[in-house]
Amino acid sequence: MKREFKLLRVTFALALGAGALSVVAASPAGAATANSCAKLSGTATFSPGVTTASRNQVIKSKGTATGCKPSKSTGGSGVVTATIKSPAANCTKLVKGGQTLKGTAQTVWKNKKVTKFNISLKTGTGGNATLATITGKVTSGLFAGKTVTGQVRFKLKAGQNCTTVPVKNLTFTSTKPFALH
Repeated sequence: MKREFKLLRVTFALALGAGALSVVAASPAGAATANSCAKLSGTATFSPGVTTASRNQVIKSKGTATGCKPSKSTGGSGVVTATIKSPAANCTKLVKGGQTLKGTAQTVWKNKKVTKFNISLKTGTGGNATLATITGKVTSGLFAGKTVTGQVRFKLKAGQNCTTVPVKNLTFTSTKPFALH
């Protein structure tokens, strides 16, 4: 039971974001923040679902960024979507943590402007297995050329355990502001 719980914690971290997995963290020293959102939360879905067998997974996530400042640039909020690939994912691999996953994302801001970016998620280990640190670069649209950083915490939806019921659905919430700088 303890092993399954640890496995689930690591699985949470992988989702990110997948999705929104967009961006949530403090700016690097000396970098000017172009936009910062107080909260990012949403859901992520693994397909076909993580089990004990190794399978390539596609993680799709959707979240809402709120409390964004300056609101003049974005309208104050946005919807963040992402597609992340997790090659040969399985329960055992996820328990080890420290995985790096890559994908693409976009934010459609309240004022209808769009930000597209590439992202990379690094999952935690041990007690931080439910955290995913996100980094990336805006490739086009609003804030083009800016960097994206962040962190989200994941929670497995009830009934999934990775061994008898595949992990397919997670929720996530930011642990630091969603920032582009």
